[in-house]
Amino acid sequence: MGRVSGIRPKNMTDRPVFEHRMDPLSEVFGSVRIQDAIVRRVEATAPWGVRYSGDKGLRVRFGLVVRGMAFLKFKNQRRTIALSSGDLGIFILNDEPFTLADHPRSGVGDFRDVRKLEVDGVIHFGGGGPLTTLVSGSFGISTFEAPLISTVLPRFLHLRLEQNRSQAFQSVLDLLAAETAQPGTSPSCLISLYELLFVYAIRAYASSTAAPPKGWLAALSDKHLSKAIQAMHSDIDRSWSVASLAREARMSRSAFALKFRIVLGQTPLEYLTQWRMYRAGTMVRSNNMSFSEVASAVGYGSESSFSRVFRREMGLPPREYRRKCALVQSSVGG
Repeated sequence: MGRVSGIRPKNMTDRPVFEHRMDPLSEVFGSVRIQDAIVRRVEATAPWGVRYSGDKGLRVRFGLVVRGMAFLKFKNQRRTIALSSGDLGIFILNDEPFTLADHPRSGVGDFRDVRKLEVDGVIHFGGGGPLTTLVSGSFGISTFEAPLISTVLPRFLHLRLEQNRSQAFQSVLDLLAAETAQPGTSPSCLISLYELLFVYAIRAYASSTAAPPKGWLAALSDKHLSKAIQAMHSDIDRSWSVASLAREARMSRSAFALKFRIVLGQTPLEYLTQWRMYRAGTMVRSNNMSFSEVASAVGYGSESSFSRVFRREMGLPPREYRRKCALVQSSVGG
């Protein structure tokens, strides 16, 4: 579950994720750009253990236990997490060092040494005992998307096999395990599966008992608040009011406003403004639209009023923000 070598698709630096779905969850991740994507398979025989020092940069990683079991322990936590066959773990911008082993008392080696054994995207190592098969991958994200992702998602997701999974989610897991077992698999095929896995995993987590009772994922799982959020995302340029959003949520205005603030920690119109500016930031960075066109697309009647709100929320006026983003993108090769 490292971050170097593995199967790297060509021309994937600026590929948008989850373009095909437009519900709020998929729309949020639809603007994320994959950078330096990796997929690999690990065939480890007991006893085995590896120590990961943590990733540099902004990366999302996952590990799927295809066969056997493994024990995960983060450096700064006492609890050991048991991962069984079919379990999935996702690390969200989490650079905390951790160990992974077939048993809590097994010896561990540095992953930088273990990865030298990789051949054609597969690592074989261990003591010759019972086999554990892992499929892992990671991708980098830009500094522009990181704040939103770190706000709405926990640093680690653990999805057990026994948790309810949609047929589509399980199919993606099965396909990913099968594709990595075949030599010469198309990298673009693997990355497409990886993208789907990520969004389905977050959906499953949001609807599970492990999800927190407050926050954005909790709001998406709420039958009333989710309707209002869906409406805002579907018609971002509409002149919404708390009353009109309450009607979408099938709630009274006062009850809706109170519940929204309790669950999300902000008012409905604060959320709307935040999301509008995030979408506006994506449009400004693309450099394909004038500032007046961006203002209209996110519901502002004048460029001046839009610029004022944009500067307040993003820290820079649109023109300076576009210039700064262009410099950042050119410094990392696009």
